[in-house]
Amino acid sequence: MVVECCFPPFVDSWPEVELTYEGLTGRVLKSPRGLTIFMAADRDVLVPRHRHGAQWGIVLAGHMELEMGGVRESYGSGQSHYIPAGVDHEAMIYAGWRGLYIFDKSEQSVAFVGAQRA
Repeated sequence: MVVECCFPPFVDSWPEVELTYEGLTGRVLKSPRGLTIFMAADRDVLVPRHRHGAQWGIVLAGHMELEMGGVRESYGSGQSHYIPAGVDHEAMIYAGWRGLYIFDKSEQSVAFVGAQRA
């Protein structure tokens, strides 16, 4: 089965998370050790330079650019990236992008991700 938009129904049933940047939506699965978030962009979104706890992500659809350590790289479907804790980075996420992200359970990561909606 091909999923045309967003995520499978069981993921769409997870709690929605209020992300810091307009145009990004997310569904979150929390554990004592971290946060797993499926994110989607319905428009182009610039995520300005920031830092937080460690993060690993994989692009599920579309593409994005990530600048870290003065180097800008482009990531497309199936490509992953790792951002160590405390490293400044920024991203340009393009409309139609979907990604899976795992954040460590640090205070910085929780603050960046935002509040869970009931």
